[in-house]
Parts: sequence; C-alpha cells; structure tokens
Amino acid sequence: MNTQPDELKTLNRNTIIDLVGDEPDKIKKFHTEFLAQAATVLKTIVQSFNINDFGELKSQAHFLKTSARAVGAERSAYFLETIERYSLTKNKSAIKQIIIKLNGEFIAIKKELTNGEH
Repeated sequence: MNTQPDELKTLNRNTIIDLVGDEPDKIKKFHTEFLAQAATVLKTIVQSFNINDFGELKSQAHFLKTSARAVGAERSAYFLETIERYSLTKNKSAIKQIIIKLNGEFIAIKKELTNGEH
C-alpha cells in the first residue's frame, strides 16, 4: 500500500462505470446502497473498537473495503485497509484517528453525490 490518501479520489466514477456501464440510475443505486451499508458497518466498527474486538474490527473493515473499491470510494478503501492493518497490531490510538478520517470521508461522499459532482 504505497499510495497516499491525497493521491486517491473520494469517489472515482470511472470505477463504477467500468463495473456497471455508464448507466446513471444503476450507478446512483449502487452509491445509495454503499452509503447505507457504510453507515451500518461503521457503527459495527465503532462498537468493535469500543470493546477492543480487533478481530471483528478487522473483519468489518475488510468487508466494507471490498464494497468501497467496487463503487470507486478510493480514499474510504484506503482508510479501511489501514484499519485492517492496525487491527493486526491492536494499535488503538491509530485506529481511532483512521475511524475519524473514514467518517469524514463518508460525509464527503454524501456531499459529492448530493452536489452531483463527478
């Protein structure tokens, strides 16, 4: 993972277009489903963090990372992969900082989709 978050896009629309084609309705559906899934999984990530369940934390981050990559949420996928790595070493202070960044990234995705930016 040599890529830095500032080299990645909040939402790379080309990724989802490559997956489902240039079909705005399908793309919107995938993005909406991803955001709903992200909200649910982020709650589980925070709960796992709070009870020091690093195995579940890693598992949930891995699960959501796959979806993030599919919809082109590059920065989110990066942060989720970072959470996976830090979970292996139980680096709670680092994980906390990444969870905060991840939450901010989900807010940025919502804004980008609401404003119709591509």
